[in-house]
Amino acid sequence: MVNQLARTVSTTVFFRRTMSSRRSCTTFNVVAFACNSSSLSGRKTQHEDRLISPTSSTKLKKLNKKFEVPSAATIADIVSRDINQGQGPDTVKRVAALRLNIIIPRDFVRATMHGLVGQGPSDLRRPGRRSGPKKRGALYAIGIFQEIHADGHEKVGEKALRMGAGIGIDIYGMRDHVGKLLWMVAVPNSRLSDTIGHVFLDMVSKYGAISVQVTFDGGSELGWLSAFQTTLRETFAPELSTAEWPACVAVQSSINIPIESTWHLFRWLWSKIVQISLDEFVDYFNNKKTRRERARILPSEVAPNVNVVFDMPQDYGLENLAIAVPQAAIDQLRDLIDTPRSEALR
Repeated sequence: MVNQLARTVSTTVFFRRTMSSRRSCTTFNVVAFACNSSSLSGRKTQHEDRLISPTSSTKLKKLNKKFEVPSAATIADIVSRDINQGQGPDTVKRVAALRLNIIIPRDFVRATMHGLVGQGPSDLRRPGRRSGPKKRGALYAIGIFQEIHADGHEKVGEKALRMGAGIGIDIYGMRDHVGKLLWMVAVPNSRLSDTIGHVFLDMVSKYGAISVQVTFDGGSELGWLSAFQTTLRETFAPELSTAEWPACVAVQSSINIPIESTWHLFRWLWSKIVQISLDEFVDYFNNKKTRRERARILPSEVAPNVNVVFDMPQDYGLENLAIAVPQAAIDQLRDLIDTPRSEALR
């Protein structure tokens, strides 16, 4: 960082000085050596060795003062210690004054920081700064049960409602990548691994199959879910390569779109009542005819219900990738969970 600053300051000096080319080169190297960490005498010796010309300590001190090299080096050192580049000119100025007892004008601090980071400090620290919008594209799938998206909804949970202990509605849902909502249930706590383990096995029990891959956004509640998905796939689909087709994939919430896009549709209801609404919503959603999208790769202008896309995927250019799982295997895995299902989902 200091070397970069030395080059920036030195280049400015090189072009601003109206002197001979040799004298300009001399000034360029003096400033460069003034920015390194050697002692004054050491830098003087280095300079003389390179230019084969004597330079007095007084001359070096005058150049340091004239081009404010110590101040620039101080700013470069403070900025280099700020890993996240979140400190502004005022903070850098204050740090230099309090810790190093060096008073530097704010304009000089800002100009130096601009040269170091390549853009204004305010651009780095402004609220909402981001690297750029996420790239959008059409969803694609080979067939049904290729990928299931799982996620929990806690916007009406106990912490959100703040109406007392145990008062809240947590929801956990699973949606096929093609579009069908496979499972959605109200749970006491969507952050418990035992609870989500039972929810996953309930879904497997209903369809008698698992998907090739389960995608979620990570969390402590996914211990049993990921373990069950991996075990069942290794048992009933050993031919699938985990390198090419991983059993579980953790992504950011902003990428787990198929399930995340459904959470804004729910009402503020109690746990027992909301389950009725969830069942109605699932039935409505799976029978709702989607609008036609010419750029969409997956089926459009058709309801994703079981008797349409899921019963006849071949009519829509899809395959059935479901991995069959017997009920006995589901029961055996459920016995591994410490919390009984009746208690976990009460």
